[in-house]
Amino acid sequence: MPTARSAKAAHVQAVIVADAIMSTRREPLRRISYSRRKGWWTESSRYRGREFTYDTVVPAVDALLYAGILVDHDLQPAGRATGIQSSYRPAAWLAGTTTLSLRPKPGELIRLKDSAGSLVSYRDTERTHRERKLVQKVNNLIAETDISLNAPDAHFDGDVIRFGEHSVYPDMLSLYRVFNGGWTLGGRFYGGWWQSVKSKDRQHFMLDGQRTTEVDYEQLHPRLLYALAGEHLDGDAYTLPGWDRKLCKIAFNVLLNASGYHQAHGALLPYLDGCEVSARDLIHDIKARHPKVARYFHSGIGLRLQNVDSEMCRVVLADMSVKKGIVVLPVHDSFIVPETAKDELVATMKMAFERATAHVGDN
Repeated sequence: MPTARSAKAAHVQAVIVADAIMSTRREPLRRISYSRRKGWWTESSRYRGREFTYDTVVPAVDALLYAGILVDHDLQPAGRATGIQSSYRPAAWLAGTTTLSLRPKPGELIRLKDSAGSLVSYRDTERTHRERKLVQKVNNLIAETDISLNAPDAHFDGDVIRFGEHSVYPDMLSLYRVFNGGWTLGGRFYGGWWQSVKSKDRQHFMLDGQRTTEVDYEQLHPRLLYALAGEHLDGDAYTLPGWDRKLCKIAFNVLLNASGYHQAHGALLPYLDGCEVSARDLIHDIKARHPKVARYFHSGIGLRLQNVDSEMCRVVLADMSVKKGIVVLPVHDSFIVPETAKDELVATMKMAFERATAHVGDN
């Protein structure tokens, strides 16, 4: 290891190396980005430890590059914000390095992004303090729980579980919330490794040696959209004559999240072999099937609906995990619990949905 100028600099250097070692084990071809722009380090200080500054990180990276521990440096201009950061790869030989067991820390539990998807700072309020405290309590319970996965296709490779080319990392145990563009948009819970496990494999989870069950909200966003309009959804939102149901589900969600017609139309093309006429017809047919809520399509309403479902998730976690001590693994619109807690989960999910839809109005 290169000689560091201070104990703080040595700590930063060690963390960068530890991250590089984990990267070579998990995703050998992944590039690791960082900023050489001084302004960046002051703009997003909430999301880093205090010791990680321009004056500690940049010299540490330079020293590690010189030592051959980091390689393939892509140096970007540092004078202005271009949206493209400098990056490097860990040296391949790091994969064979023996280290102590490393567990990633979650950092800030309440995160706010701007409309471009970049993390932005904010002032703490009574609400952010309260939400951070709740997420920490949920994380504490999860950390105390033995979570195992006995899926037949899972290959255990050290601290990585591989499913062919898809990998998950069981040391990622901490949840955090991400709001997108404001405190009434987004807010979903992310960070748990179980969220990256495919749905067909999640049935094989065990919690403290107990079999589990997963319960989801059927057609959650269509139902919330209708509630927003003060209407009731009849039948299956994704069933349209002449169209595949899976395709209709994808298209419905594209229409919720797109901020304009052309964006929605373009997003559907990969699912329709690039056929513009089919994309146009599918959008038309979905609107014809749902005239009561058609005005919301390609308006960017998706983040508002995500905020509603994230608050429903919060209610479930607060009631089941914080209040009753039952471990719950959230997967956005579904929850994994021990089989013995299924009935209680169903009742709590129903309560959360009824509470949410009672306060959703067309405004």
